[in-house]
Amino acid sequence: MRTDDLIIELARRASPVTPLAPPAVRCARWAGAMVLLTAVGVLLLGPRADLARALVQPAYGARLVTTLLTAALASFGAFALSVPNAHRSPLTQILPYAAFASWILLLTALLFSGGEPIGRLLAFPVNWPCGYKIFGFSLIPGVVLFMLISRAAPLQIMQNAATAALAATTLGAVATQLICPVDDPAHQLVGHVLPVVVLAVIGLAVGYRTLERTIARF
Repeated sequence: MRTDDLIIELARRASPVTPLAPPAVRCARWAGAMVLLTAVGVLLLGPRADLARALVQPAYGARLVTTLLTAALASFGAFALSVPNAHRSPLTQILPYAAFASWILLLTALLFSGGEPIGRLLAFPVNWPCGYKIFGFSLIPGVVLFMLISRAAPLQIMQNAATAALAATTLGAVATQLICPVDDPAHQLVGHVLPVVVLAVIGLAVGYRTLERTIARF
């Protein structure tokens, strides 16, 4: 087929395209809907009985803020990375993981300040329902997030999938912290951080394949 004929054929098949909103707008829409959904889930399951008192405790507040910050930065990073060839700061890719690391470092510092850190970790203080809750709270946000970023035809598939998976799982961890009554940092590390890591890796693998198939259709 000649070039002119190809151009005519492609133009004939072209359909109207609705431009996507900027990443910040799309992120805000997703976050608003998912936070509302998460809040409903927390209310249905029942927040921890002493939540009002826990929120004013520095350790609990700092832990909650670092987890929430990770979810916020990762979700924005996922939408920003989904736009091909967009001019973005390298911090977009770095800050989510820096915030995640700060959550782990905070818990580690709290663990050592409480004494016998190794023994408490080796006791493997897992409250298994916490892992299930993190999965449940992150499932719908993760599915919706991957659907939305796939519409932008991302080119950095691995990075995009990793950031999106981190956003969804840490949002699930935020919700679980509002329910879980166990403040021991050993439990938080083993029962919350570890499930987030495992679920994020699974989300990365599944999300990568999903985005790869989406790109292949373009």
